[in-house]
Amino acid sequence: MNRNLPPTRRVPAVADPRQSLELFAAIARRYDLMNHLMSAGLDILWRRQACALLDGGRPGPVLDLGTGTADLALTLARRRPELRIVGLDPSPQMLVLGQRKLAGRGLEGRIELLRGDALDLPLPDASCSAIVSAFVLRNLPDLPRALREMRRVVVPGGLVLCLELTWPQAPIFRGLFCLYFTRLVPVLGAAIANSRRAYTYLPASVAAFPRPEALARTMEEAGLTPLTARRLFPGTAAIHIGLRPEGP
Repeated sequence: MNRNLPPTRRVPAVADPRQSLELFAAIARRYDLMNHLMSAGLDILWRRQACALLDGGRPGPVLDLGTGTADLALTLARRRPELRIVGLDPSPQMLVLGQRKLAGRGLEGRIELLRGDALDLPLPDASCSAIVSAFVLRNLPDLPRALREMRRVVVPGGLVLCLELTWPQAPIFRGLFCLYFTRLVPVLGAAIANSRRAYTYLPASVAAFPRPEALARTMEEAGLTPLTARRLFPGTAAIHIGLRPEGP
C-alpha cells in the first residue's frame, strides 16, 4: 500500500445519501470557514480559475451543481454579470446560508437556488450553456449516472467543469500533505466545525476519488469528451473538464 495515501479502508466514504445530508447539515455553518482555513484561502483562487475557463462562453444559464453555500455561483456572477445562474444542492441547511449571501449582495434575481439531486437533475435537456461544480463529484453515490445527467442538461458544445481536491504528485510534498490532511484537518474539523467525522471522511473520499485518467474514461463513457485536467497550485486541486459533443 502507498504510505503517502490515507488508509481509506478504515474510513469508508459516505455512500448513503441520507448520511451525506446529515454530514453536511452538521457542518453547514462552518463549511466556508473550514474551506478557507484548510486551503489557506486558496479555495477562493481555485474557484476564480474555474470560472475564468467560461470567459467568452455562451450567455447562460449556467448550472452550479452542488452549490452548497453558493460560493462558486457568486464567484461566477461577479465575473460574468450577464449570466443567469442556477445553483442546485440537496442540503436545505446549505441552501439557507447561500440564500442569505444572495440577499446580502442583492443577487436573488440573477442566481436561483434550488433543492435537487445530481442523479436526477430537475432541468430540461440541453437547458444549460455550461455546468460547474466545486468539491462535489467525490460525494456522489453514482458518479457515472451524475455525469450522464450533466451531459443531458448541458447544450451541445457546452462545458462541464468540475473543481476537485486531488492528491499531490511530488513525492515529498505528497507525504507532507498526507500528514496534514489526515492528521491535522480532522482535529481542526472537530474544534471548529464540531465534526471530526466529516473531516476524517474528507481525506478518505479524496483518496478514493478516481485519478484524472480514470475520471476522463468515466466522462467519456457518459457521453462527454474529456479535455486535459488542469492541476492548480500547489497541486492539491484540479479542474476536470468535459465537453458535450455537437450533434445528437
